[in-house]
Amino acid sequence: MQRLLKNQVEKMKKPLNDLYLKVKNANLSESNISSFSKMISDEMRKLEYDSIKIDGLGNIVGMIKGHSNKSPLVLIANIDYQDLANSNNMELKKNNMIAFKAGLLTSIYVGSLLKSSLLPLDGNLYVCCIPRLNSGDYGIRYLFENSLKEKLSKIKGIILCEPTARNINVGHKGRLEYEIVVKGTLGTTLLENKGINMLGAMFPLINELERFSKGLPQNALVGDSNLSIKNVGINRSRQPLNYKEFKVVVERGFVPEENSVNILKKAKSIAKDVYKGQPDLQVSTALVKEKIRTYTGMSIVSKKEFRPWKIESHHNFVVTAMDALKENRSNVSIDYWKKIVTEGAYLFSELGIPTIGFGAGSEDDIEMLKETISVNELLKTVYEQAFIVHRSIGIPTFGWSSDEI
Repeated sequence: MQRLLKNQVEKMKKPLNDLYLKVKNANLSESNISSFSKMISDEMRKLEYDSIKIDGLGNIVGMIKGHSNKSPLVLIANIDYQDLANSNNMELKKNNMIAFKAGLLTSIYVGSLLKSSLLPLDGNLYVCCIPRLNSGDYGIRYLFENSLKEKLSKIKGIILCEPTARNINVGHKGRLEYEIVVKGTLGTTLLENKGINMLGAMFPLINELERFSKGLPQNALVGDSNLSIKNVGINRSRQPLNYKEFKVVVERGFVPEENSVNILKKAKSIAKDVYKGQPDLQVSTALVKEKIRTYTGMSIVSKKEFRPWKIESHHNFVVTAMDALKENRSNVSIDYWKKIVTEGAYLFSELGIPTIGFGAGSEDDIEMLKETISVNELLKTVYEQAFIVHRSIGIPTFGWSSDEI
């Protein structure tokens, strides 16, 4: 089997390189995401996928048919694009192969490699390319609540084609955005001490949040919790003069021992303590919601929340993937994402589907804005991803030669 895959993956070098050059130079925004997605779906047709569908939100779902539909496996890759308000987003810089493009390239060629190798699969392989605006999770939710809804109970596992340095990643910490809204009449004491300007009224809260951030929980596996002030907002239309209304938006990374309910309760408690001498001030907290209009014209309201998740390293799906990789190289390990969040927050934490990550590049490359992954590195990733897939849902081929298949 190894020889069959290696022979076929070498034949993919030129077509993969051609697509690599097209994808590498694509700077995606709302204006061209439709044409980019069409290019990807056209490539899957050239690679002779058994079926290709694009759902109402723009998710591309390609399928390589197995001998049955009892144990399908799903590969997830992202098509990140930006709106005008986020054109300087670090992870979406032009030519940044690490952000999502490497995973997109390898995932669609995994299906082609397995089909061209004529290696039999017991279940279907679904390769899903998910448009993702501003790193939201609305695309993956729509996919599993609609296109793949009937297959949920059968799915054997999911591979996220995110950067893992070709190791197996099994989880990450959570991330959410919440807002603290303070409104009401400021008393004379606060006015005298801080002045009547809004920044003076907001400073005590911001200062206390920053102080609180220094004592957040730590986790050796997924990284430490963190807190940062993302934005502040002021409502200047209220009367009388001493009526104030402002909002502080906080981005919060949190470890598996924490949860969003308690995080919001603590944020509200902090704000109330800051303004406890002001009985006419009202304090509220809530998760930030974002109104999104997809490139297909669909309107969606999405919460800015990604749950932490961690699949056990002894889970059969993880062990199977590790065994497959160890047959090809010895320097492989289990790890966690420390900085980025993935769809595992929904797929494993909410749906309970066995999920792992495997892909070229590393999350450190994103932070350093590394712009290139070699085609040879992509080919190695395609080969190893295909090996994991076949080991998970393939029919054993022990003793078969290439002439017999």
